Amino acid sequence: MMSKIFLVLTFIFSLFTMKHYAYNMSKLFLALVFLLSFFMTNAYAYNWPNSNLFGGMGKYNPALNEDFYANVNHDWLINAKLKPGHSRTSAFDELQDIVDENLRAIMTDQTLTGHDAELVRKLYSLWLNWDERNASGLADLNEQAKLITGINTLEELSEYFMTPDSFYHDLLIADYGLGYDNEDSERYNIELAATPLSLGDSAEYKALTPNGERTKKMHDGIVNYMLRRLGYDNDFAAKVLEQAYNFEAKIAKHMMTVEELNAPEAIEKMYNPLSIEELREKSPNFPFAEVLEAHEINSDLINLQEPDWLKTINELYTPENLDDMKAYLLANLVSGYITITDEPAYREYQRLSRERNGITQSKPDYESAVDFVHGSLPVPVSKIYVERYVPESAKNEVEEIIRQTVKFYRGMLEREEWLSPETRKKAVEKLDAMRLNAAYPDKWVDFSELVISDDATFYEALQTIKKFKRQKYFYDRLNTKVDHDLWINDVVVVNSYYSPSENAIKIIAGILSGDFYSPEMSYEEKLGGIGMVIGHEISHAFDTIGAQFDKTGNMSSWWTEDDKKKFQARADKLIKYFDAFEINGENYNGKLVQTESIADMAGIKAMLGISEGISGFDYDKFFRSYAKIWKFTQTKERLDWTLRNDVHALPFLRVNAIVQQYQEFLDTYKIGKKDKMYLAPDERVAVW
Repeated sequence: MMSKIFLVLTFIFSLFTMKHYAYNMSKLFLALVFLLSFFMTNAYAYNWPNSNLFGGMGKYNPALNEDFYANVNHDWLINAKLKPGHSRTSAFDELQDIVDENLRAIMTDQTLTGHDAELVRKLYSLWLNWDERNASGLADLNEQAKLITGINTLEELSEYFMTPDSFYHDLLIADYGLGYDNEDSERYNIELAATPLSLGDSAEYKALTPNGERTKKMHDGIVNYMLRRLGYDNDFAAKVLEQAYNFEAKIAKHMMTVEELNAPEAIEKMYNPLSIEELREKSPNFPFAEVLEAHEINSDLINLQEPDWLKTINELYTPENLDDMKAYLLANLVSGYITITDEPAYREYQRLSRERNGITQSKPDYESAVDFVHGSLPVPVSKIYVERYVPESAKNEVEEIIRQTVKFYRGMLEREEWLSPETRKKAVEKLDAMRLNAAYPDKWVDFSELVISDDATFYEALQTIKKFKRQKYFYDRLNTKVDHDLWINDVVVVNSYYSPSENAIKIIAGILSGDFYSPEMSYEEKLGGIGMVIGHEISHAFDTIGAQFDKTGNMSSWWTEDDKKKFQARADKLIKYFDAFEINGENYNGKLVQTESIADMAGIKAMLGISEGISGFDYDKFFRSYAKIWKFTQTKERLDWTLRNDVHALPFLRVNAIVQQYQEFLDTYKIGKKDKMYLAPDERVAVW
């Protein structure tokens, strides 16, 4: 805002400094055009204060017509507390707390019988057993570190990459995994991805942000601590960090940034299918093909996500860079161990995490244990949770809301005037082919063969689980067709999503409570909560990313060129709308949040469409319910990360900037042109 005020003051000053007798009309005209364009480009973006910053509300208590989000959530925002170990809290986090308490009850219930219950109880107990974990020491880590430090030639490094030690510790200067093939989504492929970076975003290596500085400080602290625990001195640790960072900085120059990875054009750019022989040709120095073959990863469907990266990694794979690559591997090895070894290491991790995230307390151990077991054994945990806490009636009601939402979208697409009949027909076909998944699957991945021995240490249990999951989720699926009945592994996260490669929405059991859904809610509140989530996810099939995939989930250009241009013009208007907001003195990144914001607006439109057929619909309840699901606050440190990495708009914008697009909102609260929540019809940016 200060930069804009400066421009205005500069304009005013220029008027007074013009020679009065000259009347330099051309300059005056240009200045007036500048000023007019200044106000025109910013007219529709009222800059509401960021009410999502923890402790930042102060005495801010706006009227509903000034700031709908802060008005509805005022008391919560003022009184919100951050739990120990958390840098944010929200409606999602509050519900996840409830879910996690239920999970803890499951993990400590000695009366539960069956294989799944035994697995989760055993791992939970092992995580909390500090005596055993302290006694186990760092022997395995020390052994793995010596394998890396003992490498003396490039040939030995290549040989190391082909060993089980490299494979099961995920130690490579590249990344790969199983995915859906973009041209044959019924089959799994091998996705070849770029080098994992300690700072996350390759843009950080060009210009380190405050968020990047905090991330680097924490990473460096972890690596330094763990190396010293292994007996290395500070000079050695400093050298490792310097060399590892040098390697990352060299490769980061040729990697896509977070913004680029999330841009719609990334879908096509990152699809570069090739055979194993073509990979061998494109990677003559770094033995990527040979590494895959050594680990029996053979597939005729391989996709290279970033060709420029592969070219660069081959240029860097030389004896001159051997020490830098070894340092990178060593830093990744030891940093991965800090939370799974002994108590002193874990406490140091907590200290560094508190400092990085701007918090003063850490999670209690039982909470971390719940998180770990949940992440390690998602299927056994989910199956027990569903049986105990998710009634079939909730699943049935959510499925009915999904059907109503699909019905609305069908009508909307059939009536959309700016779409050609050809594209409209394809859109409806895609909607009708969409897989509609709610709450939990009828078929689960089989964990019955996973056995943790009674005398296993915590680390041994981890290795057993890791090898089992590598076999079950990777090798058993390699070169097979996708089983769509296995549509989810983890239903106890508070989330939902749309999968473009499957053309499927997944409304997960974990979100069916709290502010999002309750059998006792009014229908209006349900539509403002879980209904909005459903409408949001369905719309992803037709946003700037989903629109690149057809009804089968294959990447396909099913839009006419003219419709593409119209769609992009609408998306560009939305991007500019969000660009005009200012957070922390900087313009917001509309390009980063475009797809999720398109989905937010479409979700609201869908629910409003459903409301038209309901006599006496209470719009006040609906809009308030919507505002409540986005109550959210976070530390300054987390905000810095959010602004550069999160593809969702900040929650206060997910409410204010969304609801003002719709006349029903303005009419409900009698919002007029002088109100800060008002947006003129010609300035509204909803794509659908």
